Amino acid sequence: MSKSLWTYEEVTAAVEEEIKLQLRKADSALSEVTRGTYRDYAFGAYLAWEAVTRTCLTEQRFAEARRLANMVEFPNSERP
Repeated sequence: MSKSLWTYEEVTAAVEEEIKLQLRKADSALSEVTRGTYRDYAFGAYLAWEAVTRTCLTEQRFAEARRLANMVEFPNSERP
C-alpha cells in the first residue's frame, strides 16, 4: 500500500464534498428513514473531520468547524 499525504486543505475539501453529496442524497430520498441515514452519514463525515483536525488550533480551523457544523446540523434536529 502506498503512502498518501494529504494537506489540511485537501482533507477539509474532501469532507465538505462528501457532506454536500450526502445532503443532496438526503434531499432526494423518498423515505424519512433514508433521509435520516444520509444526514447521519454527513454528520459522521463531519465528526471524522473533527477527529482528524482537532490538533490544528488555528482560527481557520475553528471557522471551518463552525461552517461544516452548520452544514450538517445535529442528528434528529428539526430542519427549518
